[in-house]
Amino acid sequence: MLSELTSPRIIAGVAAAVATALFLPLVLRLSRKWRLYDSDGPLKIHTQQISRLGGVAIICGLLAGIASTSLDGTQEAWVPVLVFLLVWATGLVDDLRGLPPIARLLIQLAAGMALWAAGWSLPLFANSVLNLLCTCIFVSGFINAFNFLDGADGVAASVALVICFAYALLPSPEMSAAGSVVAAALAGCCAAFLLFNFPPARIFMGDSGSTLLGLGIAFLGLDFCRARPGDDSRLLLPIVFAALPLLDLGLAMLRRLRKRSSLFSGDRQHFYDLLLLRGWPARRVVGVSALFTALLTFGGWLVSQQDAFVASLLLAAVSISLLAAIAIYLGSLRIDPGMRNSDSPL
Repeated sequence: MLSELTSPRIIAGVAAAVATALFLPLVLRLSRKWRLYDSDGPLKIHTQQISRLGGVAIICGLLAGIASTSLDGTQEAWVPVLVFLLVWATGLVDDLRGLPPIARLLIQLAAGMALWAAGWSLPLFANSVLNLLCTCIFVSGFINAFNFLDGADGVAASVALVICFAYALLPSPEMSAAGSVVAAALAGCCAAFLLFNFPPARIFMGDSGSTLLGLGIAFLGLDFCRARPGDDSRLLLPIVFAALPLLDLGLAMLRRLRKRSSLFSGDRQHFYDLLLLRGWPARRVVGVSALFTALLTFGGWLVSQQDAFVASLLLAAVSISLLAAIAIYLGSLRIDPGMRNSDSPL
């Protein structure tokens, strides 16, 4: 498996990590100079002023990683790059000025349409319209799952790091050249970002960073599916890899439906919130989140090498059921009338 870390992947990962690490201090200085800090609110767990513009360094690292390889300027690379920039820029505007949830959702759907048009799609049906719809839902779901995940120091970056590293380790036929480079570059960005975001965080990634990571991992899932046409189990591996954030998203939506509140509202009943409320140190929450994701990616990788649909389906069902049982036991679906809802997930 380690032999799959070929030169382009190593170069992209190192270049992305170095660029991210170099840009983060600059972002911190500019944030202090212009007083660009995370806004206060009932859903915030920090009392000190912290910048939420870490996504600026992450996009710079990702672009540096892609530019460091022979993919730079090729048609296979520029379409995803433009989509990455679109979603990142939308998140940045939301971080600085705020955007209505519907506007962000429309941008996410546009990103899914662009990837579908460029060949990164979910060919689940014979009807192209249904495939387009599935692709858009897939992309939007991953984007919002990682936006939800970015609510505690280090959790989103550590989970994304494990997932991207797992994709980077997949054999070359399982991923395109663009997919492998993006996976390695995103892993490098996350590793460098954790130097500043590991508890206690000195900077947040903000919506620009979390939505970029979600889109990047959605793209990797689509790339994996594209590389295995005709394989019925191809969609299961991306879901197993990202089972933790996807399940957290699903439970949050169910929770809000039970409360009869808007799906665009926010709360502090995500799995990491519940662990923190039980007295878990923030670093332990990060470690357990990364460990669960590492176990899921390792199991998914083993099953993917066997081309066994039944085994893939069983792994997905068992993994999601176990995580769901733990989350529900912690109280993820509990209706708390005292919980204040005033934030938006999209």
